[in-house]
Amino acid sequence: MRQTSELPRDKTRTIAALRSILGAAVLFSGMSACSGDDSGKEESRLTASQVCASTLDSSAATALQRMGNTDKFTASGTDPFSLKQAADTIHDARTRQNQCWVFKAGDKTGHPLIAVNFSAATYDPSLDASTDDGKSKRASYPIGVYAKTDGKTSATLYFKCPSVKPGEAKYSTPHVKAYLYSTPDQVSAKATGRDLMTILNAISRGMAKQLGCASQAALPSKVPAAKAG
Repeated sequence: MRQTSELPRDKTRTIAALRSILGAAVLFSGMSACSGDDSGKEESRLTASQVCASTLDSSAATALQRMGNTDKFTASGTDPFSLKQAADTIHDARTRQNQCWVFKAGDKTGHPLIAVNFSAATYDPSLDASTDDGKSKRASYPIGVYAKTDGKTSATLYFKCPSVKPGEAKYSTPHVKAYLYSTPDQVSAKATGRDLMTILNAISRGMAKQLGCASQAALPSKVPAAKAG
């Protein structure tokens, strides 16, 4: 049976997602503090083009710098994000190893600037019910199968990329869902929703190439203008 990965339909779900990721960040910070790694060595600092397995092109790198109002970043964990690892576990539960978390260098909150994950999915158009009340900050983009941002908080992108769960030939999905969270207390006032989609699209292009579906994913090198709602 195919599983349907449902889109966030309102702010409640977005808030719940943020709470989940912040909770994981706090847990990770606590685990790191207790891991015995007190060597005093400074975390390796990365440029925007080096994060998330070096998938960000120049536009996405500029967007990340604007989001964080900085040009120095860090990635948490001893195992850096790997496109191969994420692709190999596209049907599995999310772990720190198959998600890309990016922090602002020197930040002590434990809150990531962005966190990106991928999962095998089936996009259902009926889930994209309009909730526009005239105050919505949502914007859609004509890329992939479906793409939308919710203000500066999150970006969702579905692209065509059929896959079969290893060892379960009857379990197949036609799409991949890419999701980006941003933590409000880390995001600069200069950031825009387009920044989130530009970053997510760039990383998704790298993932589509890794999965062998770049030719059908319909992910452009430049994100086109958004439409409200």
